Amino acid sequence: MKIYIKRIAFGLLVIILIVLASATVIEKLYDSEFVSAKVYHSWWFVTLWILFCLASCIYIILQKLYRQKAVFLLHCAFVVILLGAFITYISAERGYIHLRQGKPQNAYILDDDITKRSLPFEIKLVLFEMEYHPDSDQPADFISYLMIDGEMCKVSMNKIKTHQNYRFYQIDYDRDEMGSVLLVNYDPFGIATTYTGYLLLALSILWLLWLRIGWKGLVCIVIPTIIVWFYISRINPMTPVLRTPMLAMHVSVIVISYLLLLQIAIMSLIGIISKKRCKQMYRWNKKLLYPALFLLAAGIFIGAVWANISWGRYWGWDAKETWALITMLVYAIPMHRKSLPFFSDPLKFHRYCLIAFLTVLMTFLGVSFLLRGLHSYI
Repeated sequence: MKIYIKRIAFGLLVIILIVLASATVIEKLYDSEFVSAKVYHSWWFVTLWILFCLASCIYIILQKLYRQKAVFLLHCAFVVILLGAFITYISAERGYIHLRQGKPQNAYILDDDITKRSLPFEIKLVLFEMEYHPDSDQPADFISYLMIDGEMCKVSMNKIKTHQNYRFYQIDYDRDEMGSVLLVNYDPFGIATTYTGYLLLALSILWLLWLRIGWKGLVCIVIPTIIVWFYISRINPMTPVLRTPMLAMHVSVIVISYLLLLQIAIMSLIGIISKKRCKQMYRWNKKLLYPALFLLAAGIFIGAVWANISWGRYWGWDAKETWALITMLVYAIPMHRKSLPFFSDPLKFHRYCLIAFLTVLMTFLGVSFLLRGLHSYI
């Protein structure tokens, strides 16, 4: 039975990878709304993830993975994150509220632009103002001063307001600067569950890195990450939503992970060319894969938290997000050497890692120049 469950779990993973890659191409051919309705938010896509999660959980139990506490915690973290995403899918409400100065409101419009939902309190725009960069007409920040239940508060780019589990984000304003448009997100259970998964993921990653590469290896990762973070944090972007330390952390961790994956690809190429160095490169790459993959995972989920703070959603299936997820899943597969003997062969491992690097190139460059989305540059 165990072998059939294994085939189902990894088979579903391959299907998910194919669907994700295809969806980004479909989005390029049609548009984001089309692929969102037909793929990402469709019943069959959600069912596919549920089946994958169930098959994986059964296989984890059959493998008695709970005996390896750090590895078990890592897999539990991903299960909790997927559970949080499912709770968000079935229960979250998201919309917007248009406020005019001095006029209280107690309802908002859902994303379908039709359905109205009542708020259990009144919200009033007291003042809206824009801040500009010095000696420039470029906006530096959009700020709404609100009165909610008799309490004064401020909502601006990267500064949200939470009240009775409703989260308000600044997304637009009236051109006469007498009105403001706020995004409204109500998802108390999904966000709490997902963030719990992120916390478990962080703990399991640190635990596994300590076990696999030791404190010296952690230091070698942390120092360059801090250097890259310091450099990126010095950049002063014009766009208000990008002016946050979380962006610098997100980008720096991702960059270091890509550099490590590039190093793995180079050593894999050496291992393929040189039979004498094949096993040596294999031993190094097995160890290097842990920080490379875990930093990529950390970078993705730091970006998710930042997106939730800035845009009111921690995952939007943007093409770059999707390909980052594809890359993470592709490189996670060779980590399962006990279940997949294919990766115990050094030469086969090297060939796989070399081909897998194409996903890094697609994520880093291909999305920007070939596909569309929030992270595309042309």
